[in-house]
Parts: sequence; structure tokens; C-alpha cells
Amino acid sequence: MRPLGPRKWTPALAALGLLFANEASASNVTEFPDNGSEQMGRGGAWVARASDPLATMFNPAGLAGQRTTLTLQSNFIFHDTCFTRLKAASDTTQDIGADASGRYPTVCNEVEPTFNPQFGATLRISDRLSLGALVIGPASAGEKTYPDFIEVNGDKVASPTRYIAARSAGIVLFPTVGVGYEVIDNLRIGASVSWGFAKLKQSAATVALNSNSTTPDNDVKANLQVADYFIPGFTVGGLYSATESIDIAGFYKWSDAIRARGDVGLAANFYTRRNAEGDDRDVRYSDTIFSDCGTGIPNDEGRCGNGGNATVKFQLPMEAKIGIRYHKPRAIGEGPTEHEEVAAAPAPPADGASEQAVAASPPPEPKRIRKKHLRDPMATDVFDVELDLTWANNSAVDAIQIRFPGDPSGKGLLPTPVQGGEIPPNGDQTKRYNDVFGVRLGGDYNVLPDKLALRAGTFFESSALEAQYQHTDFAASSRFGLALGGSFRIKTSSKRDSGAIDIMVGYGHVFFAKMEREDRNASGLGALAGTSCNGSDPVSAEKCADGSDRYRTRWPVNLGTITNSLNVINVGASYRF
Repeated sequence: MRPLGPRKWTPALAALGLLFANEASASNVTEFPDNGSEQMGRGGAWVARASDPLATMFNPAGLAGQRTTLTLQSNFIFHDTCFTRLKAASDTTQDIGADASGRYPTVCNEVEPTFNPQFGATLRISDRLSLGALVIGPASAGEKTYPDFIEVNGDKVASPTRYIAARSAGIVLFPTVGVGYEVIDNLRIGASVSWGFAKLKQSAATVALNSNSTTPDNDVKANLQVADYFIPGFTVGGLYSATESIDIAGFYKWSDAIRARGDVGLAANFYTRRNAEGDDRDVRYSDTIFSDCGTGIPNDEGRCGNGGNATVKFQLPMEAKIGIRYHKPRAIGEGPTEHEEVAAAPAPPADGASEQAVAASPPPEPKRIRKKHLRDPMATDVFDVELDLTWANNSAVDAIQIRFPGDPSGKGLLPTPVQGGEIPPNGDQTKRYNDVFGVRLGGDYNVLPDKLALRAGTFFESSALEAQYQHTDFAASSRFGLALGGSFRIKTSSKRDSGAIDIMVGYGHVFFAKMEREDRNASGLGALAGTSCNGSDPVSAEKCADGSDRYRTRWPVNLGTITNSLNVINVGASYRF
């Protein structure tokens, strides 16, 4: 929608916390453990088990020995994030809602289930070789929406969370193909490649004028939409059965950075009381997708070109995991087991026995032996328990890089509907995460052999957070999780080694440590602003004469306390041929 006319506002790009997420695996701060019913129900302790098509991504070595299988599973994620903002001592804006101590009312996102499907297949080529294919989304919080307005003393006022988050949504998928091969007895290796793509939306507010006396009426809501249709990545893994009861496994994953491109739409006069009460006639819009940037000003024609003015880069952390699994094999004849029959050799005739008597005797019973290369723990094990250690290179995430066209002096080149306004060329959001280490423990118990399995698990991961840069986008504090689940197998035929349908369910809860920045004089993240410097002149492309960052407020807007709580349910079914 094009603007109805110029207004006295200077919008800019909002602070951005994109729903960027990679494949769930180790201790990636953008996610929680884990995708997959089995994997999640074991607290993520699965790298040495890797017994269904999700192994295509989470340890492709585990593909070798699997039956030909189709699986469809999905997480239903409920992520609750709340922010109790503390007004910085240096913040002189005329914002309504803070009490005498500078504390605003707590604001939480609207908790709705995020649907996150996993569809995969394994094709058994031979006893030693299997192929895998998987389409999977990230195990992340999914869509988050925060209220634009809250009620304070009977009045609707602009939400105090608006500068760091209003809404995030989109779709992220990682089609992946892999291969697993048993190179020698008991040693399996595997590799997979991914072609990921992401289409994402993010909304937040910006301070329209970089001054000390701004009010919410001058704030602008920004809606960023970006997409990346090629995010390459690969995974390599190994699985060694050291003894009949002990498996040792590991995997490593690398992904390219998300390099997305798109545009930003702006809404001025959005945070006024009139709009809060449902009358949006004064709201004015623009969008950089239009050649004239949506301003409607003739002199702006051609300044935004054909769109694609926003570029976003987010480095996805590489990850690694090692695990050891103890499993007790089920004895042959102790309930149904995966096996093959080999005819026993006839006994030699007793001395003096006639050939006719030997021929008339009943044939010997076939000898049942375990299929050497087949991996189906629900059929062949009594129970198993696994311990995994994880690492994620989250320190590679220094910032979410957000850029718009600018000149060498650091001045933005894209206009707004007001003369002199510009969109900041640099809207980077600082992260400076730390590497994350984790431990996971979980296992299965086959209550009824080849029919009913129960599982449980737990995990702990260290914090990636630098408190100065706390945000509501990713839950970067330390976390602890508990999980449980089960599988029920239905045989599709009475024949031995026939196909089967597995019905699976899992549940997990994740506890997060609070993110706290409770000193009103502390440093933090400033809000983006539509003018370069507040009462100062620029001295470089990044800095103002007073030392503050260009196109940012002098005061932080992320002080206070952020809490997270997450529940996830997984349901699914697999058909084993």
C-alpha cells in the first residue's frame, strides 16, 4: 500500500531478531533438542542409535543396516517468552508505562503451537548399503507474536517490547539426501548433503527521530521480509560396534551462512492512541519493493530500483557430537527377533542304520541366527542407554548482519516519505555468542519385544549469552530438559520379518535460565533510529562525535529480565517394509 501523503516522521529499519535456525542436532543456540519422536523422547541422546530415516541428517552412518522405511513425524512446539523491560537511566523519551523504579509491565508472546514436520525415507540397497532422504524444518520456536499495545491504567499504550520484537514468522526447510555404508563388519560410515531454503518475516519498531524528547507517536513499525533459496550444508558420521553391546558414534555438521535478500515495509503513526483504538486512518505506509521506495514523491522515482534492497547474513554454527551406547541384545528365541533361517545339516546315519530309515526320519529344525547387518533395536534389544557430548561453534555468530544501501560516509541512500529521512545502511544486531557444550543421557526399554517400547532422557547445555546483548529472539541462556516417549508396533502380516507400522509419541519440557540485565545504568542494545546522530555529528561511517553509534539511540532498550519456557509434543508414524 502506498502512502496517502507525507507526514513528519523519519522511519528506519527495526532491530531484527530473525527466525534463523539450522537443523537440530548439537547445542546450536538457535534451537532446542530435538527433532524426531525417538530422538526427542531420549533427550537428544541418539547419535549412536540413529535407527530411523532422521539419521540422514543426525548421523548418516546409522542408515546402513536400516530396513526400507517411510516416516512422517511432527513437533508441535509451544514456546513462551516474556520480557519485563527496565527503562535505562539515560532514556529521556516520553514513553508511558514505566513505574517509579523504571520497570514496565511484563509482556509475553502469544503462545500458539508451531507445526514442524519431518518427512523421511530409507532405501535398503543391500545388507551393507542404504540411502536416505529427509525434508525437515528446524527444532526452533517458530512463529512469535507480541502485542503492539498493552493496557496501563485503563489506557492502551505502545508495548515496551516493540524495539526488539513485534513478530517473527516464516518457513525454513532443509531437504537432505545421504548414504550409509558398512565398510567392514561393525564399522559404518555415512555422509549427507543439504539444500536449505528460508523465507522469513520480522517486525519491530524504530525510534523515528534520534532525539531526547521523542514519543511513541513518532515511532515507526518496520516489517522486513527476506529469503534465501540456497543454504548448502553437509554432515559426516561414523558408528562403530566395539562389542555386541557397545556402540560408539560421532558426527560433524557444517552449514553455509544464511544470505537472504528482500525489502522492508514501514508504517508511520502506527503507535498512536488513535491506532491503538482501532482507527488506522492516519497510518502511513511505504515499502522499498517499489521503485520510488513507496514514498510517492516524484524525486524518489528509481531510488529503490526493482526491490531486493535489504541483505541479511547469519552465520550458522558448525556442530559436533560423540556418543556411546550400551544395549543388551535379546537372546535368540526370547520373543520375536530379527533373524533368518538356515537349514541344519543332516545328522550322519547311525552305525547299521539303513538308508531307507534315514530317509524316513523327520528333517532337522532350521537353525535361527541373527541377521548380521540389520539394525532394529526395538526388535533385537532388551534395553539401551546412551550418553552424548555435544559442541556448537556459536562464537561464530558475532552479529546478525542487516544492510541497506549507503554511501561511503555511512549515510543511508533510501528515502522515507519525509525530506531528509533515510533508512540506516547498517542495522546489524550484535550477538557475540559463546561456544556451547552439552551432555545428553537417554534410553529405551522394550516392554514387549518388537511391539512396545518406552523411552526417557534428559540434557543440559551451557549458556551462549553475553548479557549485554540479551534478546527475545533466541533463548541463549543455559538450559535443562526432560523428555519421555514411546513407540507401538503393528505388524502388517503374520509372516516372519514382514512389514510393520510404528506409532510414536514424545514429549519434552525445556527449562531456561533467566536472562537478566537489572542495572539501569548498564550498557546494552540501543534501538535503531531514523536520523544519524543525537545532538552530535558523524565522524565516521559507524560513530558519532560523542562516541555513540550512528543511527542508534544513546540508551539501551533491552535492559530487564527475559524468561523462556518451552513444551514440545511429537507424534509420528513409520512404515517398515
